[in-house]
Amino acid sequence: MTSETRRQLALDAIDANYDELRAVSQYIHDHPEIALEEVRSSAAAADVLEGFGFEVERGIAGLPTAFRATTGSDDGPHIAFLAEYDALPGVGHGCGHNLICLSALAAGIGAKAALDGLPARITVFGTPAEEALGGKVIMKDAGVFDDVDAAMGAHPGDAESVCPTVAGSGEALACQGVTIAFHGQAAHAAADPYNGINALDALILTYNGINALRQHVKSDARMHGIIVKGGEAANVIPDYAEGFFFIRAGTQSYMYELVEQVRKIAEGAALMTGATLEYSFPEDASWDMITNYSLASALKKNIDRVGLELPEARAEEGTGSTDWGNVSYAVPSVETEFPIVAGRCTWHSQDVVDAAESELGYGNTFLVAKAMALTALDLIEQPETLAAIKAEFADSLVQRMAAR
Repeated sequence: MTSETRRQLALDAIDANYDELRAVSQYIHDHPEIALEEVRSSAAAADVLEGFGFEVERGIAGLPTAFRATTGSDDGPHIAFLAEYDALPGVGHGCGHNLICLSALAAGIGAKAALDGLPARITVFGTPAEEALGGKVIMKDAGVFDDVDAAMGAHPGDAESVCPTVAGSGEALACQGVTIAFHGQAAHAAADPYNGINALDALILTYNGINALRQHVKSDARMHGIIVKGGEAANVIPDYAEGFFFIRAGTQSYMYELVEQVRKIAEGAALMTGATLEYSFPEDASWDMITNYSLASALKKNIDRVGLELPEARAEEGTGSTDWGNVSYAVPSVETEFPIVAGRCTWHSQDVVDAAESELGYGNTFLVAKAMALTALDLIEQPETLAAIKAEFADSLVQRMAAR
C-alpha cells in the first residue's frame, strides 16, 4: 500500500463518519459537565472509539472519567491524540472542549483506518478536568504518557489562531492554584466587635496586597482570584473567610517565587488582624508548555494540505495555562489552534458556547483532525522526522529543566 493510498484511507474514514462523530460532539456540547464529573461525555467518547475497534481502558490513573483507547501493535512508533471534554461552571462549553474531543476522536479513527500493515500504535487519551484540577497532571504523574513518542491536540480559537511552528510561539504559563483561608473569632458586629477577630478583613488585606504586588512583577506574571466565603451575616464578625487564587508565570521558578511572595502577604495580613492563616494547594501546578516545533512544523504541512488556512505563527508571551504543559515535559507535544469564529471574541463566554456548535466550528474541527491523522502517518512512515522531533525534545527538556 502506498503512502498516498494510506492518506486517502484516513481522509475517507473521517469523511465517512462525519455524522456520527459530529453527533457525539453535539451531545457533549448539549450536556456540559464540569471537571471530574464528565461521566456522560467521557462515556460517549469512549463508546464511539470502542465501536470503531479501539481497545478501551476506562478509569485510568485513578480518574473515573479518564480513558485510554488504543489500536495497532506494540512495535514501532506510538502516536497519541488528547481529548478534552470538561465544561466551565455556569458557562458550559465556553472553551469549545467538545470540539477538542471531536478532533481527537476523528484523528484517531482516521489514522486507524490507514494502519493496516504498519508497525505502530495509535492511542486516543480521554483527559478530564483541564479547566480545574488538571487531569493531565495526574495522568502524567501516573506514567500514562511514558511510552508515547509524540502527542498532538487541537484547541479552538479565533481568526488569529496559529499552529505554533516558530520559537516563542505556543507558550503557556505555569500556574499554581492557591487556597488562602483565615480563621478568626465571631462576635456581634455592633454590641462587642472588639471581642472578634475578623477573618474577612485578613482576606481583603491579602487581596489588596496581591493587587499592590502586580506593579512589581514581570510582564509574564498573572495573579487573580475570588472570595469564596466571606461570612454568614453582616452583623456577625466573620470567623472564617476563604479565597482562591491562580498564580501564573512564564517559568516554574518564577511562578513558585510569586507563590511565596503571596504567602508572605497573607502572613502579614494574619499578623495585622490576629487571624490564623491556612495556606494550601488544592491541586498540583500546571507547568509551562514545551511546544515541539519540529512536530508543529510536520503538523502545519498537513494543515496546509487539507486547506485549513491559518496565519503564520509568531513569538509571543503565553497568557493562559493548561495541563498540556505537564505532558510536554514527558513527551514531544504540540497543541495547534484553529478558528471557530470569523473575527475575535472573548473566550470562556456565551459567544464561544455558540461557536462550539457552529458550521464554521465543525468544518474546521474536521479539517484539523484530518491534518493530525496525516501527521501521525508521517511520523510512522518517516523515522527521520520522528528522530528530529525526539532530538529537539531532549534538547528543549534540558533547557527548561535548567530554567526551573
